[in-house]
Amino acid sequence: MASTPIHNVFVTNPKNIGPESEISLPATVEESRTISVGFKTAGQIENIFVKEGDRIAPGSLIARLDTIDYSIGISALREKYAQLSGEIDRIAKLHASGNLSDNDYEKATSGLRQLSLQLQLEENKLAYCTLRSPAAGIVTKVNFEASEMVDAGTPVIELLDNSRLIAVVDLPVKLYSERKSFSAFYGESSLTPGKLFPLEMLSLTPIADNNQLYKLRLSMPASVVLTPGMNITVHIACENDASNSVMVPLSSVFEDKNEHYVWVVNPDDSKVSAHKVTISGTAEDGFLKVTSGLSTNHTIVRAGVHHLIDGETVSILTEESATNPGNVL
Repeated sequence: MASTPIHNVFVTNPKNIGPESEISLPATVEESRTISVGFKTAGQIENIFVKEGDRIAPGSLIARLDTIDYSIGISALREKYAQLSGEIDRIAKLHASGNLSDNDYEKATSGLRQLSLQLQLEENKLAYCTLRSPAAGIVTKVNFEASEMVDAGTPVIELLDNSRLIAVVDLPVKLYSERKSFSAFYGESSLTPGKLFPLEMLSLTPIADNNQLYKLRLSMPASVVLTPGMNITVHIACENDASNSVMVPLSSVFEDKNEHYVWVVNPDDSKVSAHKVTISGTAEDGFLKVTSGLSTNHTIVRAGVHHLIDGETVSILTEESATNPGNVL
């Protein structure tokens, strides 16, 4: 019978992981909210001063209603108020001289107060005929045109509030279970590679979606010039249990029946055995974080893990072979 070939392998030792490690995940930039902006009173639109795609600042003029009817109503109320005020002066003198009862005097002054409130209400409605932006943002939709009638509260425009953008990250179940170890968040854009900006956690949904992913939302600083829909990388700093966590090359880990393993080499007879490990995302470039199943005292196969079987004797190479470029055996 032909003898079983002995595989040549390169080995390594798991590395100590520091008090913190880093997880890098893709994220999408989104707006913090979409605002529906409408008048607080009904009327006919006289002008619309924005169009779709416009960037507007807080307080920017958006639209204005026809104010003729409101102005006429206010003028009439002001005349009536001035007339009644003059009557009150005369009534006050009659009341002071005892020629007018307290009840009649109270009725007269009460009417003046009610008229004052009605005048204030109409003046407010006149002010409501001018619609201004409540926040900085981008106009995504204009729902009306000039001369159209609009009710109070009906959205005239849709405004994408970009005063605060957020980064949305999908966390798998494994990382969600380790959320208490998250200590800091940083973002990185492909537009400015290597330049990190701080992120702050806003929320983490406690319920997974249909893909078993949890939504992590992070606020972005106003100084970051990005737009909704862009992709960025989010780096999550994690506090580690230094006594248990180690780093291993990505190429040293293989999967069997949804479990992760590495080949541990026995230094006495060079035989390999599969050790089940628990991984927790990336530790740094080309390495995985292993939280259980390994220590720095183990010697593991660095590459070629899919060609081995349990109990096999291997030949350990100490340097790269010219006939094995890339250390794939």
